[in-house]
Formats: sequence, C-alpha cells, structure tokens
Amino acid sequence: MRLLAQIAQTTFWFALWIAIPAALLYPAALWMLLHTPYSVDLVIDGYIMGVSLLFLPTGFLVDFLYRKFILKRRTTSN
Repeated sequence: MRLLAQIAQTTFWFALWIAIPAALLYPAALWMLLHTPYSVDLVIDGYIMGVSLLFLPTGFLVDFLYRKFILKRRTTSN
C-alpha cells in the first residue's frame, strides 16, 4: 500500500509541474490567437514548447518551496 501511495504522490507532483506553466501560458496563447495573424498550429506548437521549457524550472521551484515552507513546518510541529 505504501508503494501505491508513493506512486500517487509522484504522479501528483508531475501533474502540478505541468499544470503551473500551462496555466500561466494559457492567457498568452489565447491572446495570440485572438489578436495576431498567427495560425492555430503555430500557437499550439509554441504553447507546447513553452510548457516543455518551463517544466524543469517549475519542478525545481515547487520542490524548493515545498522543502522550505511545508516540510520545515511539519518537522518543527512534532
């Protein structure tokens, strides 16, 4: 059961690392579709590249914030 919990937690973190850049870049992609003459395919390819480029830095940032604020608070409360 512990292995299943670890797999679920890892899946959650990877989904979070993808969701943060996707949510941040979505308004820019929507604006590009509405206000520029770029094709839909070009905007989608750029959006996917942007999410891919921001995946690793977002992972480092989320890991840093988790260790600095959440993990520290959990160990000091015991």
